[in-house]
Amino acid sequence: MKRFLILGSIFALAIASFVFAQASDQATLRTPVGDKPIGFLQQNGLPYINARDVIAALGGSLQPDSRGFKVTLNNTVAAFGPDSRFAVVRDDLIEMPVPPIVVAGTPYVPWQFFQGFLGKAAEQEALWEPAARILTVRPRQQSIVAVQMTVTNVQGTSKIVLTLSAPSDYSIVKEPSAYAIHFKAPLRAPFAEQAFDDPYVSHASFNGSDLLIKLTADDIAGDAYKLENPFRIVLDLRKVAPTPGAPLPQLPGIKPAEPAGIRTIVIDPGHGGKDIGATGPGGLMEKDIALEVARKLSSALQSKINARVVLTRDDDTVVSLDQRTAIANQYKADLFLSVHMNAAVVKGAKGSETYFLSLEASDELAKRAAETENASTTVARTTTTASADLKLILWDLAQQQYLQESSRFAQDIQEEMNRATGVQNRGVKQAPFKVLVGATMPAALVEVGFITNPDEEAKLKTDEFQDMMVDALVRAVQRYKTDYETRIGLVQPAPVAGAAKPVAVPQKGRTGT
Repeated sequence: MKRFLILGSIFALAIASFVFAQASDQATLRTPVGDKPIGFLQQNGLPYINARDVIAALGGSLQPDSRGFKVTLNNTVAAFGPDSRFAVVRDDLIEMPVPPIVVAGTPYVPWQFFQGFLGKAAEQEALWEPAARILTVRPRQQSIVAVQMTVTNVQGTSKIVLTLSAPSDYSIVKEPSAYAIHFKAPLRAPFAEQAFDDPYVSHASFNGSDLLIKLTADDIAGDAYKLENPFRIVLDLRKVAPTPGAPLPQLPGIKPAEPAGIRTIVIDPGHGGKDIGATGPGGLMEKDIALEVARKLSSALQSKINARVVLTRDDDTVVSLDQRTAIANQYKADLFLSVHMNAAVVKGAKGSETYFLSLEASDELAKRAAETENASTTVARTTTTASADLKLILWDLAQQQYLQESSRFAQDIQEEMNRATGVQNRGVKQAPFKVLVGATMPAALVEVGFITNPDEEAKLKTDEFQDMMVDALVRAVQRYKTDYETRIGLVQPAPVAGAAKPVAVPQKGRTGT
């Protein structure tokens, strides 16, 4: 837990990076209503623009806070700091070539900050003319976006995938026996209307920038999330208890208030597709056993816990590490658990290990385990870059809440796994696992067993051992859920032995610890 001290030092690092070296020069902000002078300076040959001047001219506000600066424009909030070249807008990141700098308390940012922020906050685009020192802000010139649509039904879920040639903001609303999707960008539709041979999807029709998906019955609903590279919108539909008029999440957007407690759990089977993970001496591949255990865990949790359970993948497909936590965030999950199999770095290693996120590994073995998992073929970035992303997450002090909860969750998992196997406790560890970066909920990664150990590989192939591991993980989730909901007052503390079980207490909203 000592690594939580990193959070306390972040603001000090920000102070240390302030720049007081040179006076501001002048540039021009050009908008449809006219030109305005704005502060400008150049450092190491790079241009920086006075963020306060630009935001004020556009009718917004900029305020310092403990993490750097907060920008508000048209009810859209962004945050940035002088210790990171990333800014946060809604659930997305804006990448700048260099971090902002601060001169006499005033932040100066690369012009790319406005390029990213204004597109989300005001449907505008920003262009920089370096020779003339002119920052032009104008309504975004929208190009036509091509859309492709596929519908497949796998294991009782109809998956609709809309692949776009370019990102577009959109909203999704549940209508009687239909879903309506409105895109802000003009569309080039693949068809006007098309029928589908699917148990849940009847047909779909495009009308301008709107898509209407007609369902085969009223008791069909689901969830929506987006994926990147290429930009895709995914709807997972299944039969549910009817909830007329209930909208799907409108993405991207601000997470709305939800009932307290553990309501949605995302299980992430590690690896997949061409990323096979570790391989045992008998040929067992990590990606296959992780998916098998995750599927069993999903079924067990749905039958024993009053919560929705979502898999980041339910077949042998590639899902990038970034997209796994993005899926959890889109589903507004309350818990995230990534399931993996360990590879021995010391001979004879056996047992389970559980990790939660930290900028630094708790020991050398934890560091090497993280490097192995981060070396996924779906990740083009290095561990060094992953650490830079972690600094961004830790820069937001609100993440400390999730790290503390993740520690509790990981401890429950490790104790239940040890109890099930009787193997010596390998302990809860911390490491910079890329798959845990960005999760806005308690998150942990469990290495169920050492697939490279011949004895454990043989056990991992059996239903008996898999079921024992799944039962242990279910108990861990139940244990954490009860503990968390007791601490926030959703259930009453457990009475003395022999008394009644905890009784639910109606609550509204979700609080932290």
